[in-house]
Amino acid sequence: MVKVFIIPEGKSQADEIIEFLLRGKYLLTAMIIENYIEAKIDVKNQTSRSKKTVVSGIIRSLQFNNLNDRLREIYHSNMPILYSIPIIQMDPIQSDAIADYITVFE
Repeated sequence: MVKVFIIPEGKSQADEIIEFLLRGKYLLTAMIIENYIEAKIDVKNQTSRSKKTVVSGIIRSLQFNNLNDRLREIYHSNMPILYSIPIIQMDPIQSDAIADYITVFE
């Protein structure tokens, strides 16, 4: 299992992705973090900040590439940031419940 993090371009894209992942049963639950502050150095060499929405959830680790491919198909010109972090340990009963619920990308 891995925890995926998706940083969409905006709230409407976040809502679309959440609907896609939950309705397709690719995630059991989605964690939505709104008003996440992203800081970076801009073209004027100053620190700029912007508010983002972050969507995260748990998927099977072997499904990451399939999720990436599917999001790339849907959002080819405005692909959201997507990355994962491995889950090293998890309660086995909870892990089994998640694995039994979520579906495999076709």
